[in-house]
Amino acid sequence: MADVTKYCLCCGEKVPVNTITRDGKLEQTCVYCGFVLDVAMDEEKTMAECVLTADDAELTRDLLKGTLLKQQLARSVVTAVNGQECVASFTKRLTENLPVDLVILDLEMPVMDGITAARVMRAVEGKYRTSKVPILFFSARKCDEALKQQLSLFSPASYVNKGSDSDSAKLVERIDQLVGYLLSKREAAS
Repeated sequence: MADVTKYCLCCGEKVPVNTITRDGKLEQTCVYCGFVLDVAMDEEKTMAECVLTADDAELTRDLLKGTLLKQQLARSVVTAVNGQECVASFTKRLTENLPVDLVILDLEMPVMDGITAARVMRAVEGKYRTSKVPILFFSARKCDEALKQQLSLFSPASYVNKGSDSDSAKLVERIDQLVGYLLSKREAAS
């Protein structure tokens, strides 16, 4: 059997993987830290109907949208330049009974930051009594203990460091891994 390696977001490097079965799905995890690197999902249910993204950098917004569509992870992607715009789109979709499968938020944006936007979105979900949409916080900021505590409040939520280098291939790989993982978690919860 050939040695399989994948990029681990937690370790920050290519690592050997374990393959396990959990909840009827095949998962590949990091040998060192146990982080889930890939989940084999039902082929019919791998594409999200709609993903909302909010980032104040146009290049990042375009890269996120392009990657999600090109990798066929989403049928549609709605972009916003700040948290307030994202909350408005999120609320509008909920009131119109339109799906939102994932929200990707930058932490540091003008007008409304990602943490505040997530807080408002969870309140909106409570008002409309809908299930919680997975949130992926996506920032160059280091994930410290305070941020880890915030993530637990917004569950299901995760964080990925988009890095400070300009290598878009690494960014695309991170997006692909995390989006697939979060969508599978939502499917398992429903």
